[in-house]
Amino acid sequence: MPPPVASEPVTPSPAQPSPTMTATPVPDAELPLSFPVPGPLLEHADVVVAELHRVAAGLPALKLDLTTTQTTLEVLLPNAQVVSYRWFEDEIARVESDIQYLEQTTFDPADFPLGSAARMFDVADLRGVRGELVLQVVEYREGQVLMTITSRPESTTVFFRPDGTAVAELGYTSVADLTAGLDEVIGASTEAYAVGFNATRGYWVDLPGQEPGVTVNRSRLAGLPMFETRRGETPALETFDPQLIEPAILAMVIADAQVDPSEACDVVIDRSTGRSDAVVRVDCEGEARYFDLLGRDMTGLVNP
Repeated sequence: MPPPVASEPVTPSPAQPSPTMTATPVPDAELPLSFPVPGPLLEHADVVVAELHRVAAGLPALKLDLTTTQTTLEVLLPNAQVVSYRWFEDEIARVESDIQYLEQTTFDPADFPLGSAARMFDVADLRGVRGELVLQVVEYREGQVLMTITSRPESTTVFFRPDGTAVAELGYTSVADLTAGLDEVIGASTEAYAVGFNATRGYWVDLPGQEPGVTVNRSRLAGLPMFETRRGETPALETFDPQLIEPAILAMVIADAQVDPSEACDVVIDRSTGRSDAVVRVDCEGEARYFDLLGRDMTGLVNP
């Protein structure tokens, strides 16, 4: 497989240290605080959020909401209580919070490219997000803090990488999409139990974990970022080197296996057939074909 050429996977923001007992937000008696900006909020989002975080004494953040007219920052106090500060119409005030601290991963708003908020809103609009657009930074799942733009009422969600670029919607037949999807889940791994992809599950790989008896699964579905999970089991499969997978060859064998280009195919690459190397199983709507990693048809050898 060629080296990654698409884009790096979304990675979780590192957990921030617990708030110290010396961190004290601006007293409520001094709020609301005037903080005008010379233009639309989205063009000054990074400055406004930085001031919100200053008012909040730089405490670890749990959630950030940003619309075209206001932005709200939820932070964690040293006593594990959550307080919320909002900028609206050139003023910063403390507002009621509806968030409870349940050991969510915290973050520093300065780690996110809020200076590109206006461009990211444009991208979300082009990607079909309808309604009142809302940029959010929050723990999405399993300790991963992600940046998204969604809407109220919710229509669709666009995920963004740490550099402000949108996570691409990937298909499952073109060389470019296969290269991007497989690069994201395989990365530099040289051992895998199985690699696969389809329109329902997305791109996925099962890898040996560093600890005995642990399997690492990475998955990348449609416009979602890559997620990694671990489970306590060892598949009854021999491993193979996933770097030997060539996306151009996969695109070729998928086209060969399809009766019609519109057919959806499920592709799995592993050593379950008992051959000396990994075999590509291409199942297009119930008709399975088998190929080696060089693209040679092995269906007659696997199913004589």
